[in-house]
Amino acid sequence: MSRRYAWCELPVRVREFVGKAVGGVKSVEPVVGPHTSSFAATVTTPTGLVFVKAAEEATAPLSARAQTSEIAASAVTGVLSPRLLQHGAVDGWRFLVFEHVEGRPVRMCLDSPDLAQVVGAMDRIGRIRPGRSAGLPTLVGRLREHLPPARSGPLCGNRLLHTDLTSANMIIRPDGRLSVLDWGQVALGPRWVEVGHLGAVLHHEGHNLGEIRRWMWRFPEWRRTPQAARRTLADAMIGHTSGRDTWWISLIDTPIAG
Repeated sequence: MSRRYAWCELPVRVREFVGKAVGGVKSVEPVVGPHTSSFAATVTTPTGLVFVKAAEEATAPLSARAQTSEIAASAVTGVLSPRLLQHGAVDGWRFLVFEHVEGRPVRMCLDSPDLAQVVGAMDRIGRIRPGRSAGLPTLVGRLREHLPPARSGPLCGNRLLHTDLTSANMIIRPDGRLSVLDWGQVALGPRWVEVGHLGAVLHHEGHNLGEIRRWMWRFPEWRRTPQAARRTLADAMIGHTSGRDTWWISLIDTPIAG
């Protein structure tokens, strides 16, 4: 994980550049919780609140690359995500400015009513076909190092994937709408892959693998995908996590009735 900076620790020119982009900085409230950016905070400006992320390209190249993906994703996600208001670069730093979204994180439980909204958002995301001109990365490209060329076919596709639908990345607004945040792991691939990644999120939330498999089996796109294709995803994700997430093999198995 890259170093996290406080506002006062950012280079002066970066602070000046961001301040000019947002119309002036009155106060800064750091974001508490997991994020991969070098800097993330809610910033009070003369006209209201905005959310600012920044990444130092030399020390956080993956975060800087993720910002490129977020910029591309902002052009195709519409009302699903907060509006990208500004972006720029100065002195080896990149920054993004989003509209500030009020609300609460979703409750990622199999019996939570929030999960219906998450599934709805997943469905809407999977219906988006950005096209190659959108400049979005592909899932195959991301996992290429862990994916033998002869086995890449099942992970090819033209549907939008978020691949990181965690409780921290989804907010239910006061009006009940769900906003999807942090599109740094966005990719193009087949729709069924998003079901697999959501199952992985539920596993990280502490749910039993058997229960998760039965829940995932409700989705036709997952159920109709051949076991060999799901195994390709599992093997690639295990490699992508340097062998830590071996539970992917159990996650993609056909559920036992009950």
